[in-house]
Amino acid sequence: MIYRASIIFFALFSASGAGAAENGGYTVAEGKLEGSLYKIAVPQKWNNKLLLIAHGARLEKAPLSADFKIEKNYLEDLLNQGWMVAQTSYRRNGIFVTDGVADIKIFFDFISKEYGRPGRTYIEGASMGGKIAVQLAEEPRGRFDGVLAIGAALMCDDNGTSSPKNTESFNRHTFKPNIPVLFFSNSNETEHVKRYSALASSAANTALWTAVRRGHCNVNDAETLKALLALEAWVEKGRKPADEKISIDVSRANSGARHQRGRVYARLTAVDPGSGNLTADATRADLEKAGIKHDTYFNIAFNGKKVKAFLGYHYADVKKGEWISFLTAEDYLRIARNWASAQAELGCKEGDEVYLEPEPFPAKRP
Repeated sequence: MIYRASIIFFALFSASGAGAAENGGYTVAEGKLEGSLYKIAVPQKWNNKLLLIAHGARLEKAPLSADFKIEKNYLEDLLNQGWMVAQTSYRRNGIFVTDGVADIKIFFDFISKEYGRPGRTYIEGASMGGKIAVQLAEEPRGRFDGVLAIGAALMCDDNGTSSPKNTESFNRHTFKPNIPVLFFSNSNETEHVKRYSALASSAANTALWTAVRRGHCNVNDAETLKALLALEAWVEKGRKPADEKISIDVSRANSGARHQRGRVYARLTAVDPGSGNLTADATRADLEKAGIKHDTYFNIAFNGKKVKAFLGYHYADVKKGEWISFLTAEDYLRIARNWASAQAELGCKEGDEVYLEPEPFPAKRP
């Protein structure tokens, strides 16, 4: 029997205005599908595997976006292997579950109509997207074959809530996943996924990998690819992965940052349009050289504007609206505000240079 496999990235559009562009060994199709935007990367020789990515919550006022980067990350590896990769913006931003579930199914049906029904379909969901993916796993089998839930926010609901205290939303799960679910969480976020697995009626359909660092969805490309391939082997060859701790060190020996008068000057390599989060080309070694330490505050400046940020591990290390910074699993510096846009506040863009400096008497978090 021939199986076509697919990993799907969540994206929805009204099926009008779609366009395609050639990019090396793959073609990119973009368009609209029933109120959402979508992006599909199609390899020249599709191996009938599709990756559907379900992104997490975004700021409600941010523009809808289904964009995802391909070059120099694990998605490029998958495309080179023949995988199709796709993502939906969903029909709206914010925190929700039901609309995301519906949009993913609509998107899958659209892909099946346009390219042929995949033989295997995998969902990679992060944060709220992880919750959506788990909800889909609990539905009757048919469209999807396996779920990778990264930092699954199992407390999310349709009322814009994602608080860890939202036990009512958690308890609405059936705890009966009908397809394999591989949870992949940071070490500080395993409580609820462990509880889900303990309550699951079929323990054979859940497994848990733990990234040995604190954070939220803070895993690197090498770890994500390893998890996806483990899920693929589980679904297609029956090799269920053991629960284990995962750590692939990708510390960078050098960065593009420069040091001058006790400051670190770093260029922004990425700006997330959905959250306004910034990624700066500065490493752990750069921060240590400048004397910027974890669990203390330091300054970030751009174009005459200076803000004070906390160097922590997780967005929730600070109150809503406050500045947070942490090292990503790829050894870059994430600059963000908790549920607010860092980009809008600083007025910067990708390629701009910010500088970082320690405070003379760095204060620890109260």
